[in-house]
Amino acid sequence: MLEARLNQLYEQYGYRKFRMSKFEEYDLYAQNKDFLKRGHIITFTDADGSLKALRPDVTLSIIKNNSGDGEKVYYNENVYREVGGTFREILQVGVESVGQIDPYAQAEVIALAARSLACFSPTYVLALSDVSFVACLLDQLELSGAVREQVLALIAQKNAPGIQAMAQAGVLSQRAAEELLELMDLYAPLKEGIARAGRLAGASAGWDTLRQLSLTAAILDRFGLAGQVRLDFSLVNSMDYYNGVIFQGFLPDVPASVLSGGRYDNLPRKMGRQVGAIGFALSMGLLEQHMGGERRYDADLLLTYGPDADLAELAAFAEAIRAGGRTVRCEREGSGSQLRCRTQARYGNGMTLEEVPV
Repeated sequence: MLEARLNQLYEQYGYRKFRMSKFEEYDLYAQNKDFLKRGHIITFTDADGSLKALRPDVTLSIIKNNSGDGEKVYYNENVYREVGGTFREILQVGVESVGQIDPYAQAEVIALAARSLACFSPTYVLALSDVSFVACLLDQLELSGAVREQVLALIAQKNAPGIQAMAQAGVLSQRAAEELLELMDLYAPLKEGIARAGRLAGASAGWDTLRQLSLTAAILDRFGLAGQVRLDFSLVNSMDYYNGVIFQGFLPDVPASVLSGGRYDNLPRKMGRQVGAIGFALSMGLLEQHMGGERRYDADLLLTYGPDADLAELAAFAEAIRAGGRTVRCEREGSGSQLRCRTQARYGNGMTLEEVPV
């Protein structure tokens, strides 16, 4: 049911469903290991002797099949990954927008990410960063090499004592430490956060990034979504892959991010496509516990009937209930089926809809 709601959401914005084979040429993944950053890939030899792989990711297939034109797609596909030392089949749901990614196209994908989270809980949070702004700040602080990598790791952990320790050891200047601590401390609604980040944008490239973020915030505001999008520059994951905005989605009672995405123009260009790209994927495995409430029931109503029931009238009666938006399971009394339904009623000839429990 949730997958159907997500599909309907994406189609409302004009995205088409992307379908693909379970198999891809192994070379596609071998040439893009820096993008995958995951464990072993399941491979096999095809009948023609070529080496194939069970797909560990969908995005690479979408970019590979892109002809250089703009396209907007969504997908519900299984991927095959190593998790905890064993291979697992995992449902992945996501959205990709490929082509000329202007501020509207970027904001639209972020809006779809937010609305996807809202399908699971109204109290979601979508945290957003921009890796180009973080990179610009590190450039103007003249951080490079091992120090830069160490600082990025501390930013991702929001490890203020670690930054202070580097300053005390003389690895960072006091000014650099203060600016990094201010960056790490910034967690605010998007518009407010952008205003606060202005104090850190010393270089023109930093200001350009904030201007683009301001336009994104204005568009999201018109989408009615700015309130639950938070600016959080501690999101610095995969800076070698993402080249602009990145975002992660969080839900109550789920201990990790359930959605991740961002701008990744470098991947299509590496594959010879002169297009931009932005997208996201939902971690459906993590969401299983959150979806449990919906999947706990086989139907909204279990309608039982006896040997004297008028079966033609039963069929019409059940259809009338379904027309009202409820799911109905019909079972003969004594069938022995182990069912989980929200409510139950015994059908009798002449029964009216008012007699059905809500």
